[in-house]
Amino acid sequence: MPQHKKTKKTSTKRRKGSSSTGKAAGPKRIRIALAQMNAVVGDFKLNIEKAKSALKEAKKYQADLILFPELFLPGYPPEDLLLKKGFVKKNCEALQLVVPHTRGITALLGFAEPDKAGRLYNSAALAANGKMLGSYKKICLPNYGVFDEKRYFTEGSALARFTQGQITFGITVCEDIWFADGPGKALCGEGGLDVLLNISSSPYYRGKGKTRCEMIRQRAKKYRTHMVYANLVGGQDELVFDGQRLVISPRGEVLARGNSFEEELIFVDLKIRSKSRPVRKKSASSVKIKTYRIARSAMTPEPKQEPPSRPISVLGEVEEIYRALVLGTRDYMVKNGFSRAVIGLSGGIDSALTAVIATNALGPENVVGVLMPSPFSSKGSVDDVMELSCNLGIETLNLPIDEAMRAYDRILSEAFKNRPPNIAEENLQARIRGNLLMALSNKMGWLVLTTGNKSEFSMGYCTLYGDMAGGFAVIKDVPKTLVYKLCDWLNRDGENAPIPQSILTKEPTAELRPDQKDTDNLPPYPVLDPVLSRYVEEDSGLEELKNLGLSGNEILRVVRMVDANEYKRRQGPPGIKITPKAFGKDRRLPITNRFEP
Repeated sequence: MPQHKKTKKTSTKRRKGSSSTGKAAGPKRIRIALAQMNAVVGDFKLNIEKAKSALKEAKKYQADLILFPELFLPGYPPEDLLLKKGFVKKNCEALQLVVPHTRGITALLGFAEPDKAGRLYNSAALAANGKMLGSYKKICLPNYGVFDEKRYFTEGSALARFTQGQITFGITVCEDIWFADGPGKALCGEGGLDVLLNISSSPYYRGKGKTRCEMIRQRAKKYRTHMVYANLVGGQDELVFDGQRLVISPRGEVLARGNSFEEELIFVDLKIRSKSRPVRKKSASSVKIKTYRIARSAMTPEPKQEPPSRPISVLGEVEEIYRALVLGTRDYMVKNGFSRAVIGLSGGIDSALTAVIATNALGPENVVGVLMPSPFSSKGSVDDVMELSCNLGIETLNLPIDEAMRAYDRILSEAFKNRPPNIAEENLQARIRGNLLMALSNKMGWLVLTTGNKSEFSMGYCTLYGDMAGGFAVIKDVPKTLVYKLCDWLNRDGENAPIPQSILTKEPTAELRPDQKDTDNLPPYPVLDPVLSRYVEEDSGLEELKNLGLSGNEILRVVRMVDANEYKRRQGPPGIKITPKAFGKDRRLPITNRFEP
């Protein structure tokens, strides 16, 4: 009889909470904080302080677990800084300085992890109760587009998970979850998983947020587990990171999301009611798996203090692109030590959009517009510049270039003798303007923002050392037709429209000769842009470009112009990536080649 009572008591206890019965367990609760932070590459002091501040805030609101982005401590992407031993060492020292601040909480932090053999890994450090417990080394290393991870990192060879309270978590890093049959699937198949964590630094491009959200929803349903996704936010050279952190239920429901392009600390309370599944100490397959067990002291008691409410803004596609351009411009300026920008204003739509973006990013007091009229500049263009500047509240300088043009004519008269005026004289105007802008930059310390769009860059419809001269190309990856959409969106409030309507309705022209129009040299943009998109971003062949509105001969001319002008693009400034394939790191073609489409 006593033995029977003992057995009955044990059985009752297991039904209440044991993870080895296979029966339904009571709800398991945990509060997770997602640190949507804007790191700066190589600024270890700043990144450490951001991590410590987020940890303090997370503990204030009794989070049990906090996630930081991929490679947060060194900043992302560090590129060839990873080849410098001193950089890797400082990144490890930064981790050691942050770990003591994890007392009373569990943290997952992205860092670059060296081993004794000299290999380097893209790792997620697992720390709790003020101590480093271990790490997970990223297995799937992307090596396409803007990613060069195999240049720096070695692939990890083991899965990692940890238990905290009654909850089992799996650890993945960015690309690991983009493969349906990758590490996430292996983790969820090895003894079960309550929550799959992913720390990421996934750069933005048009439509990426929706694609990413749908992918994570599919993974959550396929793996039958909660998915918690933590992404970086901020601008780094050409890249912009949008944040948009996500928490997804096993049924694919979005339980929480982060705002786009904003630093914030997000809290989510998970109640996990799934059937308990045993965690095997050893995998039955050939996949290595390491399990860490977090002490109960890293779990805060119930009930928890309610975190502050956080409004969520769901952005439309055009607004999302605009926000990316603003953040990319602001971070490039600020992170590189510039406080003021200078822009050549022509009265055209491209320079108008660039000026609005810069004003929104930096404030009107930190933007200077420069009007540089020539004898070919129309009165309408001059008036449009002045109205735009007034609307934006920016300072505007008027530097006519007539006298400089005459000086160049005199200097070159003998060398150009008996040769009729052509594109050389047209380009001299652009180069005079480039010289003036760079002179202001040198004297005042202002950064020159160039104003060329992707359609022009694609076709080489731009002037080296002229309108391409500058430090940052804000709309370099924005096709001309998208420029119009962005400006229409900015002008949606008619009474407070920043861009004069005449700028939106005039026919595009460089005004370098009488009655010049862009269509003198290029097909109309509504027809040209779809061809450029397919050829540049999708690598489509000539056959695939048919039926897009251009004749076979026109298509061939477009393709040849794109390829022939690679040398120009190599000499242009960096610009913000907002399409799936931007010129530069995304699209790398040899300048010297004889391939014919």
